[in-house]
Amino acid sequence: MINEEKITKQVKSIMDNFIRALDKAKGVKEEFGSERECSMRAEIKKSRDPQFRERMFRNAPKKTDDFLVMEKKSW
Repeated sequence: MINEEKITKQVKSIMDNFIRALDKAKGVKEEFGSERECSMRAEIKKSRDPQFRERMFRNAPKKTDDFLVMEKKSW
């Protein structure tokens, strides 16, 4: 389960550190900053497409029964 409060604190910390690093950068003459009232996006509920599953399996190059066959890449 996602802890929204913990994520919000982490994001704020990352952004604050980034802003401080920009303040220390040489050659930057403008002040940089941005502040939002709400740092999280509003949740959007979308309806599910009933034909999505059929279309996905129809377009999949490799499949076995109700499973897509994937290849794991090593980067």
